[in-house]
Amino acid sequence: MSSRSTPIIVRRRFWLYRLAGQQYAQSVSFDDPVTAAMARSFLRRTVGNPLELWGRSTSDLKPPSS
Repeated sequence: MSSRSTPIIVRRRFWLYRLAGQQYAQSVSFDDPVTAAMARSFLRRTVGNPLELWGRSTSDLKPPSS
């Protein structure tokens, strides 16, 4: 087994992105989970080339259980 880690392809419905010159992130959501490449391609066609892109999960947004 190699010591190199295998890349993980993540699919998310909710993505945050920031365009060049923007101070704050914008959000985009999809009906079905998409990869970062698919989200980036969609954003390039609709609003421009994203400078940064983050995938978010609904579990990321929930407060921890007490």
